[in-house]
Amino acid sequence: MLLKELSYVRPNSVEEAIELLNTYPDAGILAGGQSLINVLKMRIGAYSTLVDISALKELQQIRESMGFISLGAATTYDDIIHSPTIMLNRPILAETAIRIADQQVRNRGTIGGNCCYNDPTCHFPPLLTAMGATMLIAGKDKRSEMTAEEFFTGYYQTALEPGELLVDIRIPKPQRPYGDAFVPLSVGGTDVLNAVTVTAHLELNAEGKLTEVRLVAAGVGPRPLRMTAIEKVLDGQPYHLSDVASAVATFDISALEPPSDVHASGEYRRQMVPVLTERALKTALEQVGRGYRE
Repeated sequence: MLLKELSYVRPNSVEEAIELLNTYPDAGILAGGQSLINVLKMRIGAYSTLVDISALKELQQIRESMGFISLGAATTYDDIIHSPTIMLNRPILAETAIRIADQQVRNRGTIGGNCCYNDPTCHFPPLLTAMGATMLIAGKDKRSEMTAEEFFTGYYQTALEPGELLVDIRIPKPQRPYGDAFVPLSVGGTDVLNAVTVTAHLELNAEGKLTEVRLVAAGVGPRPLRMTAIEKVLDGQPYHLSDVASAVATFDISALEPPSDVHASGEYRRQMVPVLTERALKTALEQVGRGYRE
């Protein structure tokens, strides 16, 4: 289907972009366009104007600070994959980005676009939630921040208010041995579409006990879901005594309400959550066991 006629504006700065978003309340934000263009073709989005932020270099930087790394919202998947800073500090970001679609999509698609689209099959919402990321938001005359867990609010919905723009994603650099995992249930033998995803993060303290345990499932509800029951069982447990199967068994999958569609039934998704969770935990624990560090 062809696109309907739209107005197009290309700001020269974040401040100008925010001004345009407030001038045109029904504007759509164009970064990589890998999701937005499809939405427009299907006539789902009622946008009259596109604000193109793809040329804003300030939104494409990957920076390292003392306690975290920052990714501009318009950073492409390909830039993440080939970033030495990412590979040195949080390689799971690159390992996840390379799973997305094909090279053409990775050349254009952005981490901010993936987050703001917030489809249940998207890669980065559950991963960033598990990593304890902070989302930095710019609005008219204000800047704010919130956790990734707070940012993702529902199917295709985020906490962004009209006239606001996601500008940066800040990810902690663990100072202790840690493990990360991204384990999807991919449809059709590829990672183009993830029917269910489980992501994990955990750290090892000086006493050899697990801490900062975060487990997140996606594709089983309207937003990435923290599996706090399992987290509480594992937090403070000695690494060498970690009983993954028993911990996973504490999670009540009957409370999940995953959708059914052409890719997988809700019941199949529900039953796969503990399987993927056990795999994710074992992967993260293996990394900790190898002294896996940033």
